[in-house]
Amino acid sequence: MPVSLPSDKQRAASRANGAKSKGPVSVEGRARSSRNSLRHGFCSSVVVLPHEDKAHFEQHCDSYIDDFQPANQSQLDLVETMAAAQWRLNRFLEIEAKIFEKEMLLHDDDMEKEFADMIAVEKLAWTFDYIANKTTSLQMLTRYESQLNRSYDRAFKRLKELKALQQNEPEPELEIVPVRQNEPEPEPEKGETNPAAPPIDTSSPPPEPKTTPEGPKES
Repeated sequence: MPVSLPSDKQRAASRANGAKSKGPVSVEGRARSSRNSLRHGFCSSVVVLPHEDKAHFEQHCDSYIDDFQPANQSQLDLVETMAAAQWRLNRFLEIEAKIFEKEMLLHDDDMEKEFADMIAVEKLAWTFDYIANKTTSLQMLTRYESQLNRSYDRAFKRLKELKALQQNEPEPELEIVPVRQNEPEPEPEKGETNPAAPPIDTSSPPPEPKTTPEGPKES
């Protein structure tokens, strides 16, 4: 089916309707529109590793934005700092698990030689003791986790401060002027002229009275 192009009148009406639009009216609508105009600071190609899901990271950031509702670019940057820090903290949880799995597999024979018939939790304890005393993996992991936790806490604290300042800003007061309809105009005070009355012409003298047989007659 052929598609009909809009006529000149339709295009003109569309432009006129667009000019009349004043954007979102509700508070929620204005806030949503403001957030849409903000620029995402973090790029998934920087934070997300090749084996991680970029779409999942974007959903992760969007959930933080929905939760904290940043009102401007500075607040959005802080929210994304928190989201990136938490994403990396979740990554370190996986790293920690993989470190234990690797060391348990590498030293399974050693554990069997030292202790016969070890159950899983005993092997985990043996592996933890070995990693803590013979390697620096857990120390480095703990150090990085502490840095990320501090980064998250600083961003969260600063975000709360900015939001508190924003809420405490006084809103501009609007002067309400009452509209009066069908009310008589006030009478002018003594010594003032009524602007609604027509001016009196004093440039020419008044007409002479007409005379009749009975006497003068006022016109």
